[in-house]
Amino acid sequence: MSLCRHCKNIDLAKLAVSDHGPYNTHHRTFRELKQSAESCPLCAWFVEQMERTEWDFDYDLACEPGDYRGPYYEGVFQYGKVPKLVGLTMMCQGKFATLDVYANEDSVDATQDLPSQPVRPAEDFGAAKRWLQSCRNNHSRCVSKEQKPSRRDGWLPTRVIDVGPMDGSKEPRLLCGPGKSGQYATLSYCWGNIVTVQTTAKTLRAHEAQIPLAGLNKTFRDAVVIARNLKLRYLWIDSLCIIQDDWKDWEAESSMMGDVYSNSAVTIAASSAKNSLAGCFFPRDPSPPVAFDYRSETCPSRSVYFRRQLKDFHQNVNDGPLNRRAWAFQERLLSPRILHYCQDQLHWECEETCLSEDGRDVLPHHYFKSSSILRSDKVSTSHQLKRSMYLDWYDMVGKYTQRDLTNAEDILPALSGLARVFARRTGDRYLAGLWERDLKTGLLWQPSYAQGPRLQRPSRYRAPSWSWAALEGPVSFSNDVSYTPPGEPDTVIAFALRDIVVDIERVGSDPFGMVASGTLTVTGQLKPVEYQIETKSMEYYMSPYPSMQDSLYSGGEKIGIAFFDEAGTHGPLYCLEVGACFPVYSFENRDVHILILKSVGTHEKYARVGVGTLDFTGTETRWFDDAPTKRITLV
Repeated sequence: MSLCRHCKNIDLAKLAVSDHGPYNTHHRTFRELKQSAESCPLCAWFVEQMERTEWDFDYDLACEPGDYRGPYYEGVFQYGKVPKLVGLTMMCQGKFATLDVYANEDSVDATQDLPSQPVRPAEDFGAAKRWLQSCRNNHSRCVSKEQKPSRRDGWLPTRVIDVGPMDGSKEPRLLCGPGKSGQYATLSYCWGNIVTVQTTAKTLRAHEAQIPLAGLNKTFRDAVVIARNLKLRYLWIDSLCIIQDDWKDWEAESSMMGDVYSNSAVTIAASSAKNSLAGCFFPRDPSPPVAFDYRSETCPSRSVYFRRQLKDFHQNVNDGPLNRRAWAFQERLLSPRILHYCQDQLHWECEETCLSEDGRDVLPHHYFKSSSILRSDKVSTSHQLKRSMYLDWYDMVGKYTQRDLTNAEDILPALSGLARVFARRTGDRYLAGLWERDLKTGLLWQPSYAQGPRLQRPSRYRAPSWSWAALEGPVSFSNDVSYTPPGEPDTVIAFALRDIVVDIERVGSDPFGMVASGTLTVTGQLKPVEYQIETKSMEYYMSPYPSMQDSLYSGGEKIGIAFFDEAGTHGPLYCLEVGACFPVYSFENRDVHILILKSVGTHEKYARVGVGTLDFTGTETRWFDDAPTKRITLV
């Protein structure tokens, strides 16, 4: 198949230097474009993408001057200091199709204008080896992280898989790590709702002798092959390196998860695999690229190539199946280096950069490893830095709670590695997902109404009612209280709670793990409040970001808003004042932040059912003045 006249006339060199040029007409009508697709490979790809939609085309609507409803094309650019052409988009009647354009690495003249590169078969390890070697040799931030006191050079976890020689002459086997040293890779993957090969008390001895490669799930087999080719003798996979039916072993090993991932040489992430059967190696698009003659002022005639558009880093990694798994959240943040094996290309992520096999830049706002919590091992003495770390923690909890957990009771263990790092940096005490020194702020979490329905209570106890970990679903934290802008703050925060005592009973010995019960005893002002569940309008249900706020009343007058944790809240409710935010320009106005409680028996015991804000002006700020000061316990 050869290119049609219109495709041959596409001037890539002109597009490459003019990212805001005029529209470029192609075939006059969609009918002509579709007829051309029978013999022109580029037209065929354009039509293939456009016809995937249910949009009905007017086949004979022409593209007239000033009226671009017929087929026309534009360049697709990677924007940096200098825009670079990376693709071509064909548009017609509101629908579009995009193809990538790239030059081979050896075509130096063309690669100056076209940064995209070819991708290799999934089993090609050239890019992975280059990225790993370059990171070890050239990335100062990555090297400095390897030299942190918490990182133990040559340390091996309790158990690792000895992958055996590269030629596969020996089967993998389970090896006890203590007393041995070496470098190892870790695997991050989705279990999925399938049976995964596991080490149990019954299979432990057999796995220490050998783990037949042919009997492993595909993701595990691929990970072994990757580790061998990267010349890493050892590999850590949770289902094989933790005795799955031994609670004591599971608790001990899961509490070390942070060390396991942060001390690995590299993490192999099966980022596109929905379960452990899907693997790391996906077949690439078998369609051959379409060659195209490219000429410019700096480049004599060279062949460049079109291909179907590849998904970028954000689509493959940030929107991939693995990124929806709760356990993978800390695995990704704590790993010093990650190879993301995705459906149509390979991606790299480390402390210093993100890379894509196709050569396109990863936009900075898609970077994941930006938390101030992870930048050092030292205990912070800077108030501003500590404030930044608490804000980062609240941001991480918000992102973490959007993810899926197979076992609901893992809500705290799956975050324990990050909690350990935070405790080491701040010297603070961990309280079932919150922190003692910033507890008054942390108590003001609320359902993330940008994410849809209210929270749900799991069938088994996970945490006390005052912790976000008690409920299932995404949460967020009050911006008014948790965020103070750098420089001169525009609000003054006055907390009202006093003499807080927290007691946590844990399921096991891990201070960052599962919780059996917890109480928070505090002195504060408590006052009954009336409430009304608001009737939602049609606009509410149609909104992509519906508000879940309801109204609070006193004496028949509306005094504020409530965010109830669960649907169906009922019974007598009480307000506990947590603190107030005053604008610096006026102490007459303030927002009073409250916990909404219900009584759960005698002896002044209460459970949290929501949070709220009372908005008062002038003399009305004394609403709590007639409220008794009580010593109460939240459970």
